[in-house]
Amino acid sequence: MKFSTKTLYGLRAILVLASRFGEGSISVSQIAKKENISVAYLEQILNALKKKGLVKSVRGPQGGYILAKKPSEISLESLFYILEDKAFAGFDGKIQKLEDADEIAVANIIFWNKLKDSVAEGLAKISLKGLIDESRRIKKSKGGRLASPTYTFHI
Repeated sequence: MKFSTKTLYGLRAILVLASRFGEGSISVSQIAKKENISVAYLEQILNALKKKGLVKSVRGPQGGYILAKKPSEISLESLFYILEDKAFAGFDGKIQKLEDADEIAVANIIFWNKLKDSVAEGLAKISLKGLIDESRRIKKSKGGRLASPTYTFHI
């Protein structure tokens, strides 16, 4: 599965906000500089997240963005479904007339729907707080190394 730069940058930006939760707002330009993202593109991403209630904008001289919820209340599922409008598009297979479809076509649709459900379930279990906490634990551990990711789907 391949995710768009919108989702990848959105994840990085919202992780910046999660890591600073409770410390006040941070400007778009500060996030953009820190994460090497175009300010204009980041503004689009943050506006999409704002419309869906994941972030809030703060006006004024110390303005910028903050999370609208606690990091423990924001799952990757909500983030990815807001930003990645096409990643799961291939999973929407439907057969108009089931009686006209052969068993292979039906089995194929069942597989993709189960995969979609498994991905959604896995993303729902990962919160921003969990990612930040784990990152901080790894950084604090002596000689802590980040293992290569292992992806397991249980269907």
